[in-house]
Amino acid sequence: MMKTYAIVYKQDHYSKKIAEQLREGLSHQMIYDEDSPELVISVGGDGTMIYSVHKYIEKLETVSFIGIHTGTLGFLTDYQCDECDELIQDILKGEYKTYSRCLLEVSFDSKKVLGMNEVRVENNRRSQVINVYINDDFFETFRGNGLCVSTASGSTAYNKSLGGAVIHSGAGLMQLSEIAGIHHNAYRSLGSSLILDWTHRIRFESSDCDGAILGVDNYVFDLKGETSIDVKLSDRKVRFVQYKRVPFIKRLKRSFLSE
Repeated sequence: MMKTYAIVYKQDHYSKKIAEQLREGLSHQMIYDEDSPELVISVGGDGTMIYSVHKYIEKLETVSFIGIHTGTLGFLTDYQCDECDELIQDILKGEYKTYSRCLLEVSFDSKKVLGMNEVRVENNRRSQVINVYINDDFFETFRGNGLCVSTASGSTAYNKSLGGAVIHSGAGLMQLSEIAGIHHNAYRSLGSSLILDWTHRIRFESSDCDGAILGVDNYVFDLKGETSIDVKLSDRKVRFVQYKRVPFIKRLKRSFLSE
C-alpha cells in the first residue's frame, strides 16, 4: 500500500464533501502530503484529472493517479461519486495494477510543454495558413481555423468533436485532426485525421500567426508573427493506479452512450 497521498478536487460543494470523506477514511493508515504524494486522488471530471496531472507534472516518475467522478465527463475516472467508500477500501487494501498514458511534448519559442490530451493551433479571427511537416518532410499546406494533435487519451476529447477517431487509451499513438479546414479547387489538405506512432514528429510552420493561440490541454499561449511548433510523443508518461478493472469499452459506453 502506498504511504502518502494528496487530493485535488473540483471547486464545488459536492466534490469538496467527497474529498473530505476520502481524507477522513484514509487518515488512519496514510499520510496526507500535498508536496510529495505517492498517490493523487482526483475528485471531479476529466478536466480535474488533467489539472491534477499538470499540478504534479514535475513528479510523474514518483506519483500515480486515480479518479472519482463528480463532474460532467468521467472518462479518465474509475469510480463514480457513490463509490467513495469502495475507493477508500480498495486503497487501504493495497492491491492494484498500474498502467500508463502517453503525453505530448510541444516545443515552441524556446519552451517545452507537456500535454495529456491535445495540442491545438487555432485562429478564430481569420483563416490560418499552416505548413505541416512530418519528420522534416513537407506534408501539406493547411488553411482553416486550425489543427489539433491529440494523444490516445485525448482522442475522446476535443478530437472526437472534430470527427477524429477514438483510439484505445493504451495505444502509443497521436492523431492529427483538422479544425474547420477549407477544401475547394484552389485549397486542399488531407481532410481526414492522420494517426501516427512514436517514430513520427509533426512540425507546424506559419509565416503569420497573428491572432492565433496555441492550446495545450487547458493552457493557452498567444502566438504572433512567424511561428514554428514541434509536436511529438514524449518519453515521459502518466502512471495511473487501477484497483478495479474498468474496460475501455465500458468507459466509452458510460461516457457517451448510456442515458
